[in-house]
Amino acid sequence: MAGGNRPSLRKALDVFQNRDYRYLWASSVLAFIGMQIQQVARGVLAWELTESFGATGLMMFAFGLPLLLFSLFGGAIADRFNKRDLAILTQVGIVVVALITSTLIVTDRMTVELLFVLGLFQGTWFAIGMPARQPLMALVVGEKQLMSAMAMGNAAMNGTRLIGPALAGMLIVWNGVEAAYFTMAGFYFISLLGLFLVPRVHGRPIEDQRGDMLSEIRDGIHYVITDKTLRFLLLLSFITAIFAMPHIALLPGFVERDLGMDSSNVGVLMAVSGIGAVVGSLLIAMLTEYPRKPMLQFATGQCTALGLILLGILGAVYGFSGAIFAILFLGFALTAFQTVNMTMFMVSARPEYFGRIMSIMMLTFSTMPMMAAPLGVIADRTGASSLFIALGIAVAAMIAILSASNWRYVVSRVMPGAEGSSVEAVKEESS
Repeated sequence: MAGGNRPSLRKALDVFQNRDYRYLWASSVLAFIGMQIQQVARGVLAWELTESFGATGLMMFAFGLPLLLFSLFGGAIADRFNKRDLAILTQVGIVVVALITSTLIVTDRMTVELLFVLGLFQGTWFAIGMPARQPLMALVVGEKQLMSAMAMGNAAMNGTRLIGPALAGMLIVWNGVEAAYFTMAGFYFISLLGLFLVPRVHGRPIEDQRGDMLSEIRDGIHYVITDKTLRFLLLLSFITAIFAMPHIALLPGFVERDLGMDSSNVGVLMAVSGIGAVVGSLLIAMLTEYPRKPMLQFATGQCTALGLILLGILGAVYGFSGAIFAILFLGFALTAFQTVNMTMFMVSARPEYFGRIMSIMMLTFSTMPMMAAPLGVIADRTGASSLFIALGIAVAAMIAILSASNWRYVVSRVMPGAEGSSVEAVKEESS
């Protein structure tokens, strides 16, 4: 790459010179640690209550259903109201749900049914809050630093995968799963305090409008579907959300049944995956000015497919050590792909649609926990290893077919801060 396009970690770190971004980043780190603790604790608790892949996946479905039902409304709300205030309100709801869950476990009143209901409430708060938090990053840094901001945010999220799962595992071993839930609530609460340090950043004039919310949702959907680039990025998101991301929900059973180890070791696998994810995030952050982002997206998507296949093969052949290597690679590839995809979404969209764009992205993510249940039923019959291989082949084939139909975009050049933000405009300029 020529001079100005060389990978540079220093350029990526320049985003931390923005005071508001530092506060938002720190708040996100604390929230992500709580989320990672919860992911391990919830999976272990569900497995202990049911000892079934399918039932454990059903707990993930409880979280994903509200994302499917309410994410679009959350995006419309985020584009109407101040995003920081909305993030604070929903964070309060998440803290309350975490405390209720902890109390039920301590009093020995937790059941599968209650865990399912609490998952519904928690998913609802996320559906409303996340379309506000992520665009808030874009508003405080501007377009030229957007990829660095997204990448460093993803690096923080995935860095917590080194801390959260390990911490959850230690807490569960020492004091039971209730200790993990109380600790998770503490991290969420401190993260909430950090949000108060972020100023009330205002977006485009649509935030001052009070029209028909359903019309705004339809407008956002129409905008994404009719824009060729955004439609392509959305389909890529669906592919990885449906066939790649559900592997997380299958890890507790994979560790116990396929690898023959205690399910608490899922924390080790998630921590190793976090190492790969951090490396992937930092690599993408260093490539902020790299012009071949669509090709980079295609390559990391195919590597994600390879990671799933390796997880099935190496886990079956070499056991836990093979699974560690495979999930390290998978964490790296999947995170790199998601970071580029999210950045391209924001760069290609108009800012007044940021909240609704994020809600549509969350709609794709909602398919991940919802797919966990049917995939869990399949894993109960075939084993997780065989399922991972099949999913990897499906991801590779679908990304290849979709990219072949949009090859001009895949080989296009996209520079940061390009006039009009649109990938299409930059593509014409480069050709």
